[in-house]
Amino acid sequence: MLHSLMFVLILVTAQTAIAQDKIYTKNDKVIECRITKIDAENIEYLDGQEVFGKIKKVNVRQVEFSKTPREPIDYSDNTTKAIKFNFLALRTNALQLSYEKALDAVSSFEITAKVYGLSIRKFEKRKIGGGIDLGYRFRMGSLLRPEKRGNIAHVLDGVGLKPVIGFSYAEVENEGASEEYYYAHLGSVLNYQVAFKNKILFEVYAGLHVFKGDSELLFPNTPPLNGVLDFEDGDLNGSDNVAYSLGLKFGYLFGEFGRTSKLLRW
Repeated sequence: MLHSLMFVLILVTAQTAIAQDKIYTKNDKVIECRITKIDAENIEYLDGQEVFGKIKKVNVRQVEFSKTPREPIDYSDNTTKAIKFNFLALRTNALQLSYEKALDAVSSFEITAKVYGLSIRKFEKRKIGGGIDLGYRFRMGSLLRPEKRGNIAHVLDGVGLKPVIGFSYAEVENEGASEEYYYAHLGSVLNYQVAFKNKILFEVYAGLHVFKGDSELLFPNTPPLNGVLDFEDGDLNGSDNVAYSLGLKFGYLFGEFGRTSKLLRW
């Protein structure tokens, strides 16, 4: 009898140790288990008897992890956001602020606003105006190794490739005249981001862009100059329809971060 009670106690203890997580299905079923893998479509787990199970994420209402975070962690509901300031842009005639939001485990969307005419350098010709850039970033490591999608330190960490499209307008004050120009640019940026303590974000990047624009000197009988522009606007520096970009950003993170969150939803 004593041996039987000890056996039952050991079995219950083992099941409790294994059943660390809870899966809540959409038909109000609760599965106590140890989640072993989460991918884009399924959740795999071991139940209290260490029997393998798998359920589609579309059938899951939410997942509650144990109090101690561990691998694997799913980032599909990551709502990380970041506000970033570009230090280098202040040297090249612009105040530049960016807002980035995680879309899923491996990608994010970024919008950048630029205000021209603010700089820590003195320019011979004062330029005022502004611009906006839109970018979509995805992690290079996750692209090369898809099996590691959910096994990352932070969704905004690592090396990323970011296609960017942007639009700008500015006025340059000359003696006795005013010059206006506007342009659109399309390019690709390679960046590296590091998240510290889920609060601070550091980013360095470089990119190559092509652009098309018009420039007009406000003198009588002066034809517009099409396409060929020389400019230095924030992170962009270019001429002859080709530009490069450089940036050094420092940001603040907020929102949910996956690894520090117990509750995930689909």
